[in-house]
Amino acid sequence: MEYCAHIRETDNEEQSVREHLLNTAALAEKYADSIGMKSTGRLAGLNHDTGKLRSAFDDYIHGIGNYSRGEIDHSYAGAKYIYELALKSGDKAYVNTAAFIARTVISHHGLQDWLKEDGNDCFSERISKDEGYEEASAAFREYFGEEIDVLLKQAAGEYCSVRGRIEAISQNAREFAFYLGMLERVMESVLIDADRTDTADFMSNSHTEMEYEASRVWESMNEKIQEKLAGFSQKTDRISRQRADISERCAAFADHKADVCRLIVPTGGGKTLSSMRYAIECCREYGMERIFYIAPFMSILEQNSDVIRSLCGDEFFLEHHSNVIQDIDTEDELREYELRAEKWDKPVIATTMVQFLNALFLGKTTAVRRMHRLCRAVIIIDEVQSVPLKCVNMFNMAVNFLAKICGSTVVLCSATQPVFDKTEYPIIFDDRMDIIGDHTEDFRIFKRTELISMVTPKGYTYDEAAELCYEKYLERGSLLLVVNTKAAASAMFKLLKDRNDSDLDNKAYLLHLSTNMCPQHRRTVIEEARKRLDLKEKVICVTTQLIEAGVDISFGCVVRSLAGMDNAAQAAGRCNRNDEFGEVCPVYLINLRDENVGKLKEIKAAQDVSRCIIDSGKFGDLLSPHTMEMYFEKYYLQSKNEMRYNVNDGNSPDDLIDLLSLDTNRFVIKNIKRLKYCGQAFKTAGRKFEVIDNNTSGIIVPYDDDANTLISMLCSENDPKVFAEIARKAQKYAVNVYDNMRKKLLDIGAVTVYGNGIMVLHDGFYDSELGITVDGVPPEALIL
Repeated sequence: MEYCAHIRETDNEEQSVREHLLNTAALAEKYADSIGMKSTGRLAGLNHDTGKLRSAFDDYIHGIGNYSRGEIDHSYAGAKYIYELALKSGDKAYVNTAAFIARTVISHHGLQDWLKEDGNDCFSERISKDEGYEEASAAFREYFGEEIDVLLKQAAGEYCSVRGRIEAISQNAREFAFYLGMLERVMESVLIDADRTDTADFMSNSHTEMEYEASRVWESMNEKIQEKLAGFSQKTDRISRQRADISERCAAFADHKADVCRLIVPTGGGKTLSSMRYAIECCREYGMERIFYIAPFMSILEQNSDVIRSLCGDEFFLEHHSNVIQDIDTEDELREYELRAEKWDKPVIATTMVQFLNALFLGKTTAVRRMHRLCRAVIIIDEVQSVPLKCVNMFNMAVNFLAKICGSTVVLCSATQPVFDKTEYPIIFDDRMDIIGDHTEDFRIFKRTELISMVTPKGYTYDEAAELCYEKYLERGSLLLVVNTKAAASAMFKLLKDRNDSDLDNKAYLLHLSTNMCPQHRRTVIEEARKRLDLKEKVICVTTQLIEAGVDISFGCVVRSLAGMDNAAQAAGRCNRNDEFGEVCPVYLINLRDENVGKLKEIKAAQDVSRCIIDSGKFGDLLSPHTMEMYFEKYYLQSKNEMRYNVNDGNSPDDLIDLLSLDTNRFVIKNIKRLKYCGQAFKTAGRKFEVIDNNTSGIIVPYDDDANTLISMLCSENDPKVFAEIARKAQKYAVNVYDNMRKKLLDIGAVTVYGNGIMVLHDGFYDSELGITVDGVPPEALIL
């Protein structure tokens, strides 16, 4: 008998379970080969839907009987079959391997906590089930019995080999368990992607996997980058010569296969092209499958995506972040983009730090599915100092896993490199860790700013700070003020506006930037400021740190409210960016007495460490790599406990590293003997993981005529599909507000909430300079 796995709606064509298992196995074998576990992948693919080899499931899929969706557990049977087969062999290696594969099979529709909250062993519960097992196992044995025996032997060899490599990089049992958990997740990624890809292929009667010849892509990209570099070679000024030298050192570093390395390049040193040149050389020399460019901020990502796209073309490039879908016009284009974003199967991918970390730790299967694409890849992580403090230890171990176990090369890029190798869970850098070697000369030549501390014991009131900023603006002709909170940005903007309006002879183009403004508003303001600065006009910009990293804009002077020393260095990168002033320009560090950062614990901690660095008097150049190294050493030591990603649900203290490794608390609290395998709480950890604390709501604002048109369409549209399409396009006009602001806006009737939860701001509550405002209640009183 042939059992049915899927029925295509368009023509009622059926796919048999056997065909689906074979197709999924072939894809899983291909995907898992990236980590040297192709037999393991194939075995998982063959086993994953064994439970569908039953008359009951065949009836369900044909609409016979009263079965509801999910009622028939079709994941346990394959897990039980492979585990029982290994137990009969009596071989410990077989049993460990089979348990690993079985857990992967059980989890292919969702992550599990292997020790449940009630203290029960989830794995034992699932494989002890027997409903329909006799029929399913008999059919499976008939189809694949002999191949399974051979595959299990091969898989055991693969698993033991990888397990040995994990032991070699583990400092202790906790790290070992964490890395084993990551191995389990990457195999789940392989299986989920293979299963969904074959299902999508059958249901759409098409081929959804992107196919390309990697070597041809890399050769084409190499030709393009060489053309760009040849164009730059005509420039003979000292900055251009040094950029070329940095690029050459990056290319030369590809003389060996690196695991984890650093690219320390001063601002303006051509880091994007140099890192891409290194990545392309690695791919050409060592057969890497993919290049990832990871950035923490949209501004950097969008800007550098244009550079990367010019090298590989749209066909081979995926720019994956939330802003992209706003500009897609047709349904077909959207469908194609969403498919590629789900699969990450293009050869060159630019995405956010959030998406990268989600692929490694978030509980959603859409995120898990992407993880295996990070294997055998060159992963460039830009502005790496921006890894959230709570994620640092998990990030470090993930980098080790990707490099040492998955065969990837990870490049950590920043002019302000953190000391990831001096933490509780350190990154294992290569012996040759710095791509360009000694960077002393690079920083000397690219020195275009000087960081001057004006930090005082009492700090500056807003009035005093405004007076200082206006004085520095008059001296330099343009000024950027970067503060830590939206409240401070709003207050300082208003004070500087009063001074600017009363000084007609020296009046500047004054602008404000914060996330109280929608993305389109911010984009427009930045472009206007850039245009005026290029024309040498007078400009004053008051902003939060959103402009600090990656935005290609240059002022004659910068004033930075005290935060981390890395923040000061990033702000300095917006000053005299192209050496257009022909001299070293000042960047002033001040402490704002009126700025309330009490709830911003990371910024407060960073301020304390920065004060310690400044007050020590030991650092002549506050922007030097040595200063940054000392800053991060102190900052990480002081913040050691916060780097474990602590979570507390009110019952017991936990951290995600423990949940993803030994799950100590559950075993101790439940007084349970440790399981024979690692008992990670993947489901709970995945549910609790957030790169950025998400306690905000999006509100669509009436910024301009296009926004008003979309809002009018939302108000009148009843078709859910069309409404969703309009809402997608309106995201460029959305502002994320905290709960207290949302409540206030709702209380005064400033917002309309639609049935699906989309909120739209009414006219009169969006200021052309400050963004969202509440009549009589300034936004700074409501949100930081």
